[in-house]
Amino acid sequence: MTTRQRLADAIQRAASRAVSQESAGWMLASVTATYTDGTVDITTSRGPVERVRRMKSYSAPIVGDTVKVDYNPDGNWIVIGALASS
Repeated sequence: MTTRQRLADAIQRAASRAVSQESAGWMLASVTATYTDGTVDITTSRGPVERVRRMKSYSAPIVGDTVKVDYNPDGNWIVIGALASS
């Protein structure tokens, strides 16, 4: 195996790992339930997520709110806040 082939294989393995690992990001979601402990249930384009911690500034969540959520590869979610309604 040539050096070039080993390098190509290493790059392919790294690319496969990167694709298989979910990176951090954000998305929009809909609030489906609220709780008094600072959490809400949401539905995202990936499906439902239960008991997501919300920011202190999002103090009055309402079922049906469209919210911005952040997430990371470890499975941690946080609701940033509601979008303004039109």
